[in-house]
Amino acid sequence: MAAGSEPERWRQTNVDAPPSWLGGRSDQDEVRACTFCGEVPPPASSFCPNCGRALTAALLPQQGESLTVLFTDIEDSTNLTERLGDLQWEQIIDEHNEIVREELHRHAGFEVKLTGDGFLIAFADGMSALRCAARVQDQVTQVAALRGASWPVSVRMGVHRGDVILRPGGDILGRTVNMAARIMAKGRGGTIVASQALYDDVVRQVAADLWDGLGARRIRGLERRERLYLLRWRDFLEREQERGRPRPQRITMTNGETIDPIDTVLGEPETAAVDA
Repeated sequence: MAAGSEPERWRQTNVDAPPSWLGGRSDQDEVRACTFCGEVPPPASSFCPNCGRALTAALLPQQGESLTVLFTDIEDSTNLTERLGDLQWEQIIDEHNEIVREELHRHAGFEVKLTGDGFLIAFADGMSALRCAARVQDQVTQVAALRGASWPVSVRMGVHRGDVILRPGGDILGRTVNMAARIMAKGRGGTIVASQALYDDVVRQVAADLWDGLGARRIRGLERRERLYLLRWRDFLEREQERGRPRPQRITMTNGETIDPIDTVLGEPETAAVDA
């Protein structure tokens, strides 16, 4: 992918074909059609039989308008842009976006919008959001380790679950979205911070030893404190593999380099830096 270019399929996903639950058309074929190749799959399918992508119809919330919201952000991006220069930073952003988008579609997420150097992504359930977030962290960490000083990317993430306001064109608004952004701000690069609501949603599927409790934290704009949790995402991915989750494919970067997602990369513990 050339620096500065956005593949047409990514633009089409958000601009032309939001799912019905994000303000798109309610026609069944329109909702079910793959946003990448246009194939209309059988009614029971969650993935396109032609290209294998997750279908936006699979994102339909089970109850009301309750969604899981994931915010991502490249830490210290302003300083990195100044240090590396616009051209190199543009290439880094394109590659970062490629990693995130590949995983959000693999885990049935919907890209609501780009936020400059991060993403706002919606999921129908908490486990899909955690799997996507953990895989993105894993891949970003490995690419950064391979590239060294030329690719100094570290991503922080915040995950929350709750009701949202659905807007025409696929946008979402409301307290849940605001909370996810502010929870993300409590973390540091390489971390995934989750709310109590998200923790409660996945408590039967994610063992207690895969979380580090951060206690009740002050959240900007809220009178009460919010109990937060830090996902031990490396351990989470190992546990997922042990439980028989499919082995992730190798990552192919735009310059032809490949990364093995299973290779272990040593780094700072996920608990090393979290804002009070």
